[in-house]
Amino acid sequence: MKTKFIILGLLVAFAVPAFAQRDTIRSNKNEFSIGYGVMPSSSFRFKPGQHYYPLEEHVGAIYATYTRRLNKVIGIGATYCFDPRVYTYYETPRTREGLICRLGESSHTLMFHLKINWLNTKYVNLYSKVGQGVMAWGYNLKEYQPDVFEIDMPSNKFKDRIDYAYQIVPIGVEIGTKRCAGFIQCGIGMEGMISIGFRYGLKDKE
Repeated sequence: MKTKFIILGLLVAFAVPAFAQRDTIRSNKNEFSIGYGVMPSSSFRFKPGQHYYPLEEHVGAIYATYTRRLNKVIGIGATYCFDPRVYTYYETPRTREGLICRLGESSHTLMFHLKINWLNTKYVNLYSKVGQGVMAWGYNLKEYQPDVFEIDMPSNKFKDRIDYAYQIVPIGVEIGTKRCAGFIQCGIGMEGMISIGFRYGLKDKE
């Protein structure tokens, strides 16, 4: 509940300066983007045991978004994120001795977002974005030897595989043309703390 109030407050904080901006360059009505982010806040963390030590191979979050521009300032849309992780658990920390298991985790997230362009120029746009949605996650075990090690298995109930998902981007920068642009954004959530990508806008009908 506290997180929801924080997001609501950020929406208001983003919107006030956005409505005050001068009429500059209007964005495309329909925008698509793909991105890659590091350190996403996927909340699933299956731990086989408190005394087992993982070496993590984290790929990072891969995501795609669609945004419908309502005007030059406000856009609404949807975001899909995929976050794969690979863990290898050992008995001894920071070593490759005593292999317990290899664990693959992955999450799929769908969020609805609000994007606010609070500065639009010919080649540079500044924006903020917030999103909320749901995340579903799963896992698979490899090279596990149940006759040697005993691990704590996660719940198989559907309700325990679903979680709340969010994304808060205080600042994002797009550099390019009205049609095509690269972007970098900083924030917290399913898209990662820092992410980069490419945005493409469909040509508006005359």
